[in-house]
Amino acid sequence: MLRHQARPSRVLPRVAGVLARGAVIAVLACACALAALAAIASPASARDAVVTSFDGTRIAVHFYGPTTPPPGGVAPTVLVGSPYPSPGETRADQDVGDRIGLATLRGAGYNVLTWDPRGIGASAGSIMFDSPAVEGRDVRAIIDFVAAQPEAQLDGPGDPRVGMSGTSYGATIQYIAAALDARVDAIVPDIGWESLTTALRRGGAVKTGWLAGLCGLDTVPGAVDGKAEPADVKPATAADALKTACLEGVRGRLSKDSRKWLADHGPGALIGSIRAPALIMQGTTDTLFPLDQASEVFATLRRNGVPAQMLWYCGGHVACTSDPGDPRTLARAGLAWLQRWLRRDPTIDTGAPFQWLADDGVWRSGPDFPLASLGALDAVGSGSLKIAAKDSPLRGLGRASTPARNAVDVRFPAPSAEADLVGNPRVRLVYRGRAKPTRTFLYAQLVDDERDRVLGGLVTPLPVILDGRQRTVERPLEAIAEHGGPASLYRLQIMPGAATYELQRSKGRVSIYGAYGALPLVDATRSGYGAVRRTPTRPRVTVTSRRSRRDGRDARVSLRVRLPVRPCAGSITFVVRTTQRPHVFHEQLTPRPCRAARKVTLRARRGSRLRVTATFNGSPELKARESRTLSRRAR
Repeated sequence: MLRHQARPSRVLPRVAGVLARGAVIAVLACACALAALAAIASPASARDAVVTSFDGTRIAVHFYGPTTPPPGGVAPTVLVGSPYPSPGETRADQDVGDRIGLATLRGAGYNVLTWDPRGIGASAGSIMFDSPAVEGRDVRAIIDFVAAQPEAQLDGPGDPRVGMSGTSYGATIQYIAAALDARVDAIVPDIGWESLTTALRRGGAVKTGWLAGLCGLDTVPGAVDGKAEPADVKPATAADALKTACLEGVRGRLSKDSRKWLADHGPGALIGSIRAPALIMQGTTDTLFPLDQASEVFATLRRNGVPAQMLWYCGGHVACTSDPGDPRTLARAGLAWLQRWLRRDPTIDTGAPFQWLADDGVWRSGPDFPLASLGALDAVGSGSLKIAAKDSPLRGLGRASTPARNAVDVRFPAPSAEADLVGNPRVRLVYRGRAKPTRTFLYAQLVDDERDRVLGGLVTPLPVILDGRQRTVERPLEAIAEHGGPASLYRLQIMPGAATYELQRSKGRVSIYGAYGALPLVDATRSGYGAVRRTPTRPRVTVTSRRSRRDGRDARVSLRVRLPVRPCAGSITFVVRTTQRPHVFHEQLTPRPCRAARKVTLRARRGSRLRVTATFNGSPELKARESRTLSRRAR
């Protein structure tokens, strides 16, 4: 309650009134001077605001000026996206993590704007998970807001000089915004996704471990068995379709509608519309969004002539398991990229288009990706696996893989000298088995026995059909970035379950007659883009056989293949099918003439059919190609 104040006494001398008025004026003048000094010495005032998006949804934004006021009072603005499900960063005087942070950006003379994504923090609406039709349009409204700020440098009316940075959820929105809004001048996405479909449902197998974590279901008992409810999905502001996809996904069974929802949330084909220069950073141990999520974007931008650079570092959504190198490398690279393309300073050297940190903690670089091939370390093995229902480590709720006990192992030869193993390994299985249900997955991973670790913690699902028939499956594995040598000990493991993928729900057994694996050897000085061409002719196979002298039930079979190509390099995998089973053999090609040969003894009745195929496994210049099947009767 306000109180009545007494009037001042009229008996005060007139001079006292004059002095009092003078003192007030002096105080006010001093205060104004201090305020002016503060305005000169401090950055533009930090302020929060609300942006109204296209559908009336209120989006909370946080604006910060540079640490030191720029000449002319205006500067480019960097929009920094936040990881899911975090609100916009407000610690403007700090760098959070090892990436480029708010303090670094402001210290470099940029305005910085962060925002609470739709449905998160102080922003209204439901989380649509980086939908181009929703969150993408939210960013367009934010750029309109930036254009109206007095500190923003403009390239034209309503066109502010804008760059973007951010991690994960805050990386993917950069792809979307740059595709939808030409006012975005440069982007620095870190561990974003190109496609949720390939990231969360590779080859048809669901990454239940990550999906459960993203949806807050990893602590809900029985979620993988279908015992979770929509109310269990976190955050509660997630859209209904996202909640449905979460509940279906952790059970390993995504409906057609949920698969479409995943496909529609992320940049996908919009990558082809990006014209803003992009520095793409991705983690070699990121099992949520692996390296292929970056290399697909890099390849598209390169084809379209967009300036692009790709950095692979140790880390990501999973912590680095080897030497992480200098933690400020990414921040320096990000600042250089923004200086070159956002400030448009042509004197800045951003370095080689492709740079990667191998497992030894050394940064290396190349002129492009893929790099030129030097061939492969390849090997073939065999074995059998028992498949048990729910035979999955951590019940499919893990984030990274470890060496498996129940596995078929294929050991690779060591490189003869120091070598870079960069890119996608390959695996091919010739198998036969029976299980119920018949359609299921086996899983492939690469193990470094020197350090007892799975390369990158990464696993690749292999879809198989176990109906008693002989079948073949071939897939590229998740990309790797290793530096090997004569002491390296690598092996391929084929397993019935994986810690990061859906539960194994089949029961049965599978015989793997041939597990072929190939690790890519590269030349870091040359580009491999478009260098590998189609093998012009199929391998030419000849087969002869005779009875074994020791045992009349066996046949001695001579396998020969010729491949009239130059240069002659690579290997051949023979598959010989008898009435009992297939047999798989592996031989290196030898030049002059280019051929491979193998003599084997097989159990085969006289007159029974031998069906032989030979697969050329590719070389630095030529793609893999299979021969026609040759049928001969055993003698």
